[in-house]
Amino acid sequence: MSVAAAPTVARTTVDIFGEKYVVRGDESTEYIADVARLVDERMRELARSARGMSRSRLAILAALNIADELMQEKRGKSSNRPEDELLAQKTRYMITLLDEGLAGDSIY
Repeated sequence: MSVAAAPTVARTTVDIFGEKYVVRGDESTEYIADVARLVDERMRELARSARGMSRSRLAILAALNIADELMQEKRGKSSNRPEDELLAQKTRYMITLLDEGLAGDSIY
């Protein structure tokens, strides 16, 4: 009987909208940093146009914008392609990052 190898978990510290987060995932640290950079950029774009909005609301709007882009992209492709599943997995991963980052942060 063989024992499955435990997946390698990358752990890195990222900065999103001025806050440091320790993120763990099965992707490379470079990938995790790229995901965090995307979220940070979106939050900063929104903050410029919606001054005074709470950090939580900015994060949620950024997540909605990123999810909208994903859905628009998926509409142009067949949902049976392997690339679509990979994109869906990465989106779920990004949502997990946001959930972990917002844990304990009130929306109000």
